[in-house]
Amino acid sequence: MNRPVPDDVTPVGRSRAATWVGRVVVGLAALVTVTLVVAVVGYVVLVDRWADAYDTSGGPDARPTSSSVTGSTGTSAEQENQGLDSSNEAYRERRGTPESDAEAALSVPVVEAALTPLLTGEALQRDEVVAALTGAGFETFGVTPETTVHGDPATSFGVGVSVPGGCVYGGVTPQGVTLDAGGPIADGGCLEMPTH
Repeated sequence: MNRPVPDDVTPVGRSRAATWVGRVVVGLAALVTVTLVVAVVGYVVLVDRWADAYDTSGGPDARPTSSSVTGSTGTSAEQENQGLDSSNEAYRERRGTPESDAEAALSVPVVEAALTPLLTGEALQRDEVVAALTGAGFETFGVTPETTVHGDPATSFGVGVSVPGGCVYGGVTPQGVTLDAGGPIADGGCLEMPTH
């Protein structure tokens, strides 16, 4: 003979309240698990992107940064600033697209050709760099000052030249020219200020 089942008991013998509590606990456990998985995956992706953005090791995943003439042993404006705190350098980030960067890269050989005659092995003068860029027909460009941030006479100079698609930037020393192409920096212009 079958007995009638009370309203507060389920067919397996548990009360409805116990069944409801069990379902809530299982649902919360599933929600916490999904949240943790999403948080861990998001953290890994962010750390990986952050590491890629600040990779200066020159390893296989690093972005190519220069084309060199006569094996440059000097430093470019970028290399001189590598020791600065990267987390406070957003104003130095270049703003461009792959298409505009590729267009700007077409001008690297022209800027390189203008600066190559200066490679005599002797100390450079800022006026020589300015004259070489002006003589090549460039109208909008920047050259770092005649003195270093420490007040010493500069013997190498950072350059930033406005070209179609963005900028050609880098440096010239008595031994070599190091250039790259990309968009302008977030502060505007093509040349990072050495004392900024």
